Amino acid sequence: MFDQSAQRLCQSDEVAAAEGWRRFELGATVTGTVSLIPRPGAIGILVDVDGVQGFVDVLSLPRQVESWPAVGTTTTFEVLTRRPGQIRLWPLDPAFRDGSFDNGVSAEEWLARKARYPVGTLLTAVVSDAYVSDGSYTVRYVGGWSRLEEDGELPEVGSTAGYEVVRHLDTTRRTLLRPAGT
Repeated sequence: MFDQSAQRLCQSDEVAAAEGWRRFELGATVTGTVSLIPRPGAIGILVDVDGVQGFVDVLSLPRQVESWPAVGTTTTFEVLTRRPGQIRLWPLDPAFRDGSFDNGVSAEEWLARKARYPVGTLLTAVVSDAYVSDGSYTVRYVGGWSRLEEDGELPEVGSTAGYEVVRHLDTTRRTLLRPAGT
């Protein structure tokens, strides 16, 4: 009896860990601790964020490995993307990143985009890319783009739909959208 109870508890812990990535919203600021640097200078770093594995790509980190945050360093990150078992992160501490992550958007363009599309604005966008591997898709609209996630069926590339501006992320100059009416 005890063995079956322990087995069910372990299985539920595995499911909770596998689904833990869902609790982190895109664009959220999270605190994490560097847990592993698998191949210094080649891949990036792994970060523990409340029991969920986060990843910072080598291209986001300083070019000099000596400037990377060491294992055990706790700092803040922005959630860039999420997928089962992992969240991709952007270091918010400028000392732990290689330059800015402005998505190719100048400061003037960013201010203009925020003014044109304040939070709550409804806009029309076209699906430009869909990624079955992680359930995400990209939409493009006049003056910008956004990456969204879908739990069900992905929209068809080329389809047009309405979206609502949810949030502007100044550090990475991203605009978060959600399908209108959700």
